[in-house]
Amino acid sequence: MIIQKPVHGIFLDLGWTIFRPATGDWRITLKALEYINPQILGSIPQEQLNTAISKANEHLKNEVYKTEDEELERYTNYYKTLAEWLPEMHLTNEQAEIIAYDRVYNDANYVFFDHTKQTIESLSEKYKIGVISDTDPSVKRVLKNAGMYNFFDNMTLSFELGENKPNPGMFSHALDAMHLPATETVFIDDYEQNLDCASALGIQSVLVLSRPNSQASTKYLNIKKLADLLLYL
Repeated sequence: MIIQKPVHGIFLDLGWTIFRPATGDWRITLKALEYINPQILGSIPQEQLNTAISKANEHLKNEVYKTEDEELERYTNYYKTLAEWLPEMHLTNEQAEIIAYDRVYNDANYVFFDHTKQTIESLSEKYKIGVISDTDPSVKRVLKNAGMYNFFDNMTLSFELGENKPNPGMFSHALDAMHLPATETVFIDDYEQNLDCASALGIQSVLVLSRPNSQASTKYLNIKKLADLLLYL
């Protein structure tokens, strides 16, 4: 599988493409592990756990919101709901608030993959660089603090649109912002279903096998890390 030339724009997912969660889980952060015992969590019946997560996720539903304060409110309600539905964890509301604050304001929850900054800087010298990501307002701060924010020409972010991948609207918005034909762009993501949607619009798609237990795709070009993209452009 190859990338067809010419290419003038590259879209990047964020999570598991340029950075990963420090613990391997976006919700069970290092701070959460100070108050939540994984053994207790693992002993809870799956049906009860699924119900609790479903209830908690109602506070993180797709909608338009703008600020880190709003993000904090959403995650505070998320962890408080988990505490309510999973009393076995013995998580207090105060502890839920502490975990939520850390989830939003601690950049250490994001671990950038090796050579990510150098790779994006190199790409930005030749191509327009965009983002298509399901994420929260705090990610802009994280990217700024990492010295990477200014490499991006445009960003399509779920919290600004009120929808998530693989909704076609995410990709249409990104293409409109890039001002390029879809066939002259490339999208890198860690989920094949997201690539399917991008590919349906004509965007050339690449699967990054960065998540643990990632499965290679037979439909798309596979790379192990973002830096490998340079070998195909």
